Amino acid sequence: MKKNQLLAPYTTFKIGGPTDWFCETKNEQEVVKAIKFAKEKKLAFFILGNGSNLLVSDDGFRGVVIKMENEEVQINNEKILAEAGISLSKLANIAQENSLSGIEFMVEIPGTLGGVVFGNAGAWQQNIGDKVERVKILDKDNQFKWLNHDECQFSYRQSRFKKNQEIILAVELKLEKGNQLESKNLMNENLKKRESQPKEPSAGSIFVNPKPQAAGDLIEKCGLKEKQIGQAQISQKHANFIVNLGGAKAEDVVKLIALAQKEVRKKFGIDLKTEIVFLGFKNKQSLFLEDSK
Repeated sequence: MKKNQLLAPYTTFKIGGPTDWFCETKNEQEVVKAIKFAKEKKLAFFILGNGSNLLVSDDGFRGVVIKMENEEVQINNEKILAEAGISLSKLANIAQENSLSGIEFMVEIPGTLGGVVFGNAGAWQQNIGDKVERVKILDKDNQFKWLNHDECQFSYRQSRFKKNQEIILAVELKLEKGNQLESKNLMNENLKKRESQPKEPSAGSIFVNPKPQAAGDLIEKCGLKEKQIGQAQISQKHANFIVNLGGAKAEDVVKLIALAQKEVRKKFGIDLKTEIVFLGFKNKQSLFLEDSK
């Protein structure tokens, strides 16, 4: 357990202040131990994967950040049981090497399995929740429990895990028998699609697409592409990305988010909802439109 650990290096945005306590856990027992530490000290805790869908406050986080490093994988016929800390690219490659198809869309999504299930993330009109058979959690009473697919309450970019403090420990995915070469070709196609996305540090898509509209298109039509505050910028490549040009502050990102929401609401009457997780912000309710209505 480390004290006053800067969180910026642990996020893809490369933004954020320190946490009071920080630890890396490599198995379930270490997770339980870290949670027990937080509860005994009456501290808030946050489960961190790859930090790819996250904006950390410039003031950091008052509590315990637990970084999941558990990444064992078991394969049983068309099912893959994987621990929450495994990277999505690694898991997609393991599936391909074992002639299993269904998660090629996850290649190069810069996150972990636990994080992507938490937010029911996806790409190219596919969502991880559609592949989930069951999820192993640590509940609020520190008890291990398995949840089936329906109990996870998946919807577009949502799950039950966004509404409580249940910790995802492992996920069982139901895939299909596939062809290694076909899966590899599909993964390469998806990698080519990602070349159109920004290369600068970011948290991925900032807003949920208000279907059938695309958030990036709406923001671009408001003339906000390349809009910059401090060292944060609405990407010139994709307007649903805010990028860190070097030394950006969380405050700069928040201002750009609020500006995009304000302009899209004014021009189209649409309220953009944020997709990313905000950590360490004291007054989030006064910052974002979806919380102030």
